[in-house]
Amino acid sequence: MLYVWLLLFLFTLAGPGLAAVDPVIDHGESLEQSDWCDDHNTIHRRLDTIQEQVEKTADHLDSEVKSLLRTISETAWNVPLPPGTPLMDIFEDTS
Repeated sequence: MLYVWLLLFLFTLAGPGLAAVDPVIDHGESLEQSDWCDDHNTIHRRLDTIQEQVEKTADHLDSEVKSLLRTISETAWNVPLPPGTPLMDIFEDTS
């Protein structure tokens, strides 16, 4: 699922840039072919950079969510209940 979001993100960012690259190669002129290859390589370098940034961001967000969930879990067990309060099972199946 992460790769689907990554591809969607990359196509969104590189959409206009991809349209600017001419996919037709004229073998008669090597200068145009060289320019197209340079553009192609530049796009791949940019996509690699974006992929790295997305992966780092996803890892960072994953660690943040785990940290928050751990904090919430620890806090929920440490909350003092007033005397006489009935305990309630929120996961109780009523069916």
